[in-house]
Amino acid sequence: MILKMLEQIETGLKFLQTTLIYLIYPPICPVCEEIVDERYQLCENCAKKILRLDEEKIFPAPISGVMRITKYRGGSRSLLRRLKFDSNKNVLPALQKILYDVSSRDEVKNFLAKVNLATFVPLHADRLKKRGYNQTELIFKDWLESMNLPTKNLLLRTKATPHLYKYNPEERKEILKGAFSLVEGVEVAGKNILIVDDIFTTGATAAGCAEVLKNAGAAKIFVMAFASDFGEDKIK
Repeated sequence: MILKMLEQIETGLKFLQTTLIYLIYPPICPVCEEIVDERYQLCENCAKKILRLDEEKIFPAPISGVMRITKYRGGSRSLLRRLKFDSNKNVLPALQKILYDVSSRDEVKNFLAKVNLATFVPLHADRLKKRGYNQTELIFKDWLESMNLPTKNLLLRTKATPHLYKYNPEERKEILKGAFSLVEGVEVAGKNILIVDDIFTTGATAAGCAEVLKNAGAAKIFVMAFASDFGEDKIK
């Protein structure tokens, strides 16, 4: 009887603690800070602005298809920049939650069904050392594996390149010549491979990666980007 009473008291105290935490630190939208139901959840308004589960119709060879999860605007851009340039990992749960929230969508499941292995656009060793992590791998790896898609680092960035957002498509293509190579010992022949990246703009980076995989015998190569504007507006 006493044990049961103690258990009830403990349960009541935990409920009180949870309630107080909610009142003092309510879950807020990571973009606009409006109160939401769950932590790291986008509010309805921000979700409407950001989520864009669609496929690009125009993309460079040898890529066979490109899908974006969000539009590279407003909140999506802010979250990615904080992770990528400010080394702010506090935004990572919000980025990952967006992926988990779209896991059941037919567009996502059908796109992932086209491939049997995923890899990440690599960082040059110098940039990886400076940043401490590959932001694309942090965002996507656990989610992809939860979708039963194995991941493996297949590529190396052998050439240090500047950030490409200041350059036009032709300049990007020239800068990226010879920038990627295959990791020694990996086997990609006959496989349909998904390249994942945080941002897809002109497609020059993804195409450079895809060319290396294609030359190594990969069958088809698809790209999934967390964010892209798909040429709707110029990215600044």
